[in-house]
Amino acid sequence: MKSAVVSVFILLSCLCVAQDSSFVTVHVIYGSRPKAKGEGKWFGGKLGGHVGLEIAPNQVLHFNPGGKVKAFTGNSEPGRFSLSETESFYCTFGCDTVKRMSVRIPVPAEGQRRIDSLSASYISKAPYAYAFFGMRCAAACYHFISIGKAYPECSTGKMVRKFFYPRRLRKRLLRSAKKYGWEVTITEGTKRRKWDHD
Repeated sequence: MKSAVVSVFILLSCLCVAQDSSFVTVHVIYGSRPKAKGEGKWFGGKLGGHVGLEIAPNQVLHFNPGGKVKAFTGNSEPGRFSLSETESFYCTFGCDTVKRMSVRIPVPAEGQRRIDSLSASYISKAPYAYAFFGMRCAAACYHFISIGKAYPECSTGKMVRKFFYPRRLRKRLLRSAKKYGWEVTITEGTKRRKWDHD
C-alpha cells in the first residue's frame, strides 16, 4: 500500500512539472564576411548575424531596425519586432546555407505567459529604439529570455553592454547549455564565407 502511494505521488509530481514548464528556442545566424566572389557583405560582418526567439512552434520573434540605423538611441527611430517562420528567419541575409545555432531553453509556465502577453504588445509597438550603440537583436532576445524567467531581468543599459553583438549572447547560452543540459544544435554554413566563432 505504501509503495502504491509513493508511486502515485511520483506520477503526480511528474505531471505537475510537465504542466508547469514550457520551452523557447533561441535561433542564431552567425555573422560572416565574404570569402568567395559573388558573396555579399552583411551588416556587422563577422560580429553581426542575427538572433531571434521561437516563442511558439515555427514562430520566431526578432528585433529589427524601424528605419535607418543611427549611432545612438536619442535620435533613432523605434525598432520593430517581427514574427517569422523559422526558415524565413534563417533567410534574413539570403537563403544560401548559413551557419546557425539553436538552443532549447526551459521556461516556467508563468514565464511563457509573460512572453506571450508582451510579445503581442511589442509587435504592435516596440518599447525602445534600434541603434548601433543601443538595443539590437541580441540584447532584445536576452530581454525576452529574461521576461520568460530563464535569466535574470536587468536594465536596458546593462543588456546593451552585456549583449552588444550576437557572439556575447551565444557564449552565455553555450555556458548555460553545458551547465544545465540544454539541447544545442549547430549547423555549419557555406565554405564561401568566413564565419564567426564561439
